[in-house]
Amino acid sequence: MPRINFLPAGVSADAAAGTGLIEAARQAGITIGLPCGGKGTCGKCRVRVTQGSLETKASALLSDEERTQGWVLACLASVSDDVTVAIPQESDASHPTWQDDDLVDEQFLEVRHLSPLGSRVQLRVIDPKPQDGLSDLDRLQRTLSQVLDDKAPDVPLRVLRSLPETLREQDSQVTVSLAEDDERMRIVDCFSGQTRGPALGIAVDLGTTTIAVQIIDLERGTVLSARNGYNAQIACGLDVISRINYAARPERLEDLRVRAVETINRLIQEAVDDGDIQYIICGRISGNTVMTHLLLGVKPEYIRLEPYTPTVLQAGPFKSGELGLSINPEALISLSPCVGSYVGGDITAGLLTTGLVKGRDELGLFLDIGTNGEIVVGNKDFLLTCACSAGPAFEGGGIENGMRATLGAIDHVTIDRGSGRAAFSVIGDCKPSGICGSGLIDLLSGLYLTGWLDAAGRFERSRPCPSIRIDGRRAFYTVADAENTLHGNPIVISENDVENLMRAKAAIYAAAALLLEQAGLGFADLSALYVAGGFGRRLNLENAITLGLLPDIAMEKFHYLGNASLKGTRLALLSKESRTLQHATAGRMTYIDLSGFPGYMDQYTAALFLPHTDRSLFPNVRKIVE
Repeated sequence: MPRINFLPAGVSADAAAGTGLIEAARQAGITIGLPCGGKGTCGKCRVRVTQGSLETKASALLSDEERTQGWVLACLASVSDDVTVAIPQESDASHPTWQDDDLVDEQFLEVRHLSPLGSRVQLRVIDPKPQDGLSDLDRLQRTLSQVLDDKAPDVPLRVLRSLPETLREQDSQVTVSLAEDDERMRIVDCFSGQTRGPALGIAVDLGTTTIAVQIIDLERGTVLSARNGYNAQIACGLDVISRINYAARPERLEDLRVRAVETINRLIQEAVDDGDIQYIICGRISGNTVMTHLLLGVKPEYIRLEPYTPTVLQAGPFKSGELGLSINPEALISLSPCVGSYVGGDITAGLLTTGLVKGRDELGLFLDIGTNGEIVVGNKDFLLTCACSAGPAFEGGGIENGMRATLGAIDHVTIDRGSGRAAFSVIGDCKPSGICGSGLIDLLSGLYLTGWLDAAGRFERSRPCPSIRIDGRRAFYTVADAENTLHGNPIVISENDVENLMRAKAAIYAAAALLLEQAGLGFADLSALYVAGGFGRRLNLENAITLGLLPDIAMEKFHYLGNASLKGTRLALLSKESRTLQHATAGRMTYIDLSGFPGYMDQYTAALFLPHTDRSLFPNVRKIVE
């Protein structure tokens, strides 16, 4: 059986001849990134054979010189004999987690009446009496009925097995953890004596690129801690279409499910720190429709095939043990309802933080900017929604030196009009490692307004600029020189990077414009525009308007929500009223599939310029440029 050695990790694995290199690497605990889902179309999984050989398919993404040097695309390679493979840093798909203080400190979401998914009660169970005909379970349920308005909760086998000792250890004094959703109530745990800690719940935003977790004190409604982390599924594709492609085989579908669950478990463990995760008795998870399918291990393929029908829009609740979460296995986990193939529970959760669902007449537009762009427009009378594939550019994906807005990321940029050089700030006030979405928007906006970038996204070539390098038909802009970066390499943006960002902004603007058009409205009719998405925290709205990502309307109409999905998920975790409102909102949303509207491509093509081919739509930007 061939042996595969992986460098620089220095680990090995044995695999049968014919095994794909990706699978062999996974057996060795190595994750190689597959941004395109393993289709061989992105060229981002390059590895170098230093000894031995691999069976591989030809790829136009590698030059003859690179092939001579031993470079192959891992997704197209399979094992035949003993081989040593070096994995470069850019192909390594390991991803860190980090604490997000903003997700802990923001306490403005007031819950009028706490009615969480989970709660605890302390009881003294009635004593057994000779010939009363009552079992231990009967005595527990009769005592519970006195405080639960005669409700009879389900009792899991795990609780039943320990019930005899639990009732007799401390003179029938017990603490019972309960969870309830959709009128179903169940006992999560039951132990003798007083409670040993607060009842906890989790709110989870299951994002395509990142996953965020909050640990919630259910009795007070407060956030105790939070963690963000890259979704480990990134290694199998940067966007939902790539992951649908990757999940075509059962073992790969299971791989994606495990990656999502393991990421959530790691974030929970880090957020709880040294606490007891068994105190977590309930949770609510919000994700887009594809991510929801992958979490459940449900084949998502038919979401992308006509007539684009998902297997499930509303599912659960489930026991955490069924999902594989490493908390109390009886904890109740509910999922936010989805609306359509590409508008999911993250959007119905996010809407809970806006005025669109509060019974108002004013017209509002909700815009969630991430790997996928989801848009909702409406008021108390109607809600229209659609989604577009923006790609991961706003979160640093698909950009050569792009990264998420975390330590070491360039987050704000200004351009000197005369020299074209960039001045910037870095998250953490350290040397930069890359540039995040807000920094990219500042950069392109600044270069455009100072004349170093034209409306088609091409760098200025007719006059010299120390930051612009011309290489044949290609041009590159240096944001930070090598000596000023953390890794000793320059941070450079290519015209291909600019094109990726312009495609992303065009997709979002075009989708929003089309949705308003379907309602017979325009951007000028909006009373409020809500911007959601993690990268927007550092977003300069004026620069986003200059770029053509956001419409040119009055600044006071904009409201930044941050991670609206996570905030709305927290609301639904803590409030039955919010859960009811969320399900009602999902039920009255009309989902529009953009693939069925030829006009969308016209809108998209028109938006592929800075800020737009129709400059009358951006009067304030036009004044600045002129």
